[in-house]
Amino acid sequence: MPMDVSNKDFAYDFTNERRGIALLIHNEVFDKFSGYKDRPGDSGDFIRMQEIFTKLGFEVDAKRNLTGRKIFDTIQTVSQSKIHEKSDCFVCVIASHGEEMQIETKNNVIIKEHVIVGTDGQCVKTRDIVEMFNEDNCEGLKDKPKFFFIQACRTSNTTVLGMDSGHILTITERKQTPGGVDDVEEMHVDSKITDNVDANYISTNKDNLDTRHMSTADTYLSRRQLVYQVTDVECPEDTLLMFASLSNNFAVRNSSTGGWLLTSLYSQIKEHIETGKIGSTEFTQILNGALKEMTTKNFKPSDTTSRLYGAFSPGCVTHCLSRDVLFLEKQYR
Repeated sequence: MPMDVSNKDFAYDFTNERRGIALLIHNEVFDKFSGYKDRPGDSGDFIRMQEIFTKLGFEVDAKRNLTGRKIFDTIQTVSQSKIHEKSDCFVCVIASHGEEMQIETKNNVIIKEHVIVGTDGQCVKTRDIVEMFNEDNCEGLKDKPKFFFIQACRTSNTTVLGMDSGHILTITERKQTPGGVDDVEEMHVDSKITDNVDANYISTNKDNLDTRHMSTADTYLSRRQLVYQVTDVECPEDTLLMFASLSNNFAVRNSSTGGWLLTSLYSQIKEHIETGKIGSTEFTQILNGALKEMTTKNFKPSDTTSRLYGAFSPGCVTHCLSRDVLFLEKQYR
């Protein structure tokens, strides 16, 4: 239900001079020797994200095809912008290959740390990206909402089936290889439309698994006991993180229409702008609508015998917002 926007105890202050910066980082074309394939379909997402956040009154800073170092430097520069002091909030959209890297500690604990992959194959920790905008590192955004939308896989080299198909999954261990996860395999849906999963390793048939990986895992685990721990990306105060998939799942991208997360996000925000409800609908409700829209999508590769056929990859949201978010009219275009 629409809330009383006059009650400042319920909502963040969206009456500042500026809406804020919307930083878009989209990687579609990867270096030949990076170990990662290109991400066709992202160009449409790039255009739509610029459109929708411009309509919301943001100052859009759009970047394409950045190396790992450039991703880090760009985000660090934006985090230090003086614009934040006069802004309502901040948005960051990242569309690239992604992975949950495995890091072994001295205590035989395997930690999975999510990373974003640059066009050169070099990775940036998602945790580091988010922390650049917390209240200690970005005082201008203190007590203001920060939104991160991440269209990237969350799989690792232990992933065998990175989608929900309603049955038991077999997980085998594989030796960590340089280059990471998130390759593109063309999948077909409804004639000319294609869906793509971003991951370097996709097993579509259990019988085709490399037996060397299974035997290696058996030998490895017999030598010592390992404890696995998934390290969630820390969510600081007044921050919202929205991923295109759950941990250990693939993020899906359609070669014609774009990533499942970003296309759903675009359609939901656009609908609320066009119906005049954007200023009276709490923003997390709109994001819930995007999550719901994602659950209606099914993965339909051209190979109907694929274990991934008919599966879906739900998105997820985690946040530490302390108030409601209402995009009060400012400069919609």
